[in-house]
Amino acid sequence: MSSTSPGIGSVILFKDVLRLAWPASIAASVTPLLGAIDVWALGQSTRPLDIAAIGLGSVIFSLAYWTFGFIRMSVAGLTAQAAGAGDEREARAALMRGALLGGAIGLVLVVFQTALGALSFKALAIGSDATPETFAAARLYYDIRIWGAPFALASYAAFGWLTARGRTDYLMIASVFMTALNAVLDYWFVVHMNWGAGGVAAGTLIAEIAGFIACAVFVALILRSNGGLDTHWSFAALLDRAKLARTISVNRDIFIRTVLLAFSFAWFVQRGGAFGDVTLTANQTLLQLFLFTGLALDGTAIAAETLVGGAIGDPDAVRGRARYNDAVKKTFVIAMLAALFFAALYGMFGEGLIAFLAKDEAIREASARYLPWVIASPLIVVIGFQLDGIFIGATRAQEMRDS
Repeated sequence: MSSTSPGIGSVILFKDVLRLAWPASIAASVTPLLGAIDVWALGQSTRPLDIAAIGLGSVIFSLAYWTFGFIRMSVAGLTAQAAGAGDEREARAALMRGALLGGAIGLVLVVFQTALGALSFKALAIGSDATPETFAAARLYYDIRIWGAPFALASYAAFGWLTARGRTDYLMIASVFMTALNAVLDYWFVVHMNWGAGGVAAGTLIAEIAGFIACAVFVALILRSNGGLDTHWSFAALLDRAKLARTISVNRDIFIRTVLLAFSFAWFVQRGGAFGDVTLTANQTLLQLFLFTGLALDGTAIAAETLVGGAIGDPDAVRGRARYNDAVKKTFVIAMLAALFFAALYGMFGEGLIAFLAKDEAIREASARYLPWVIASPLIVVIGFQLDGIFIGATRAQEMRDS
């Protein structure tokens, strides 16, 4: 595989899928580890019920960031197709459109953070039995972490672009770096300094900024390898009306679809608060396992995005069709094997993982009661994840929205 193109040839082999999928799986699976590390650090501190506060505060960011996850998806699909067609100018333009859009949305969130926070916490308080102390800690978490929004959302464009260029290894390195840095900061701020929810937020903020810088460096390395840093960046290409219209259409449809999914998770967390702090904390603990599984399975979906997009962009229609069929079949096989692995993993070690994340006995018991749902989840979500990857690579956003 070229370092700058997802093109592989007329036949896609299992090793080609794995070469893309395993770094993407690691990159995706370490993302929820940021939340799991937060839970672990607070669980070892003198303020374990701050886990509930993190659950309330993080749902705001989950809702906002998942809502704008269309940035990564659209950049990935559009870039993969441009690279498959050999259109380097459009591949660069897709990156810039996504990065500028992500940064702009993040700045809007920062500017209107007071109104957004007031509205969000008012909604989370409806029917919730969480204590005032928990809500106060959640608000502190929000007030600190919101400043990372421009960096986090601009990084989404870089994530999509790196995967579309076939450099999931760079994506993995950036994600592992962010997670490792966050773990060190969590230990220092929460376990050592006992800053609680505020320490978690500070660690996450610093990690998000550092992750953005790492992604920018990797993007620059790819551009330098094919002369992109020395090439004139055309604003005409960036503002091409037909390309902009297509970008807006893809982003709009994925945005609508993502909002619906994000609200379902927000509703789940909000309803958990109606059962008190222990149940809310148990839900948050199990949700980390569920998200870890889903995002680990997303590695083959990301491989499908890259391979399907490159196949569709291929100017040779016959070769493109053959590559498309190979991509669909072989990513599905690997995804199903991965789903079986995770179901077995949680079946054998699920209770031990819960014990690692939370030392409070009441939280452990509540989490173990609903562990079977986590065990079954990989086999349920795997097909949906793979279809996501195929449709994103094909930029068939309208069908994703309607489904």
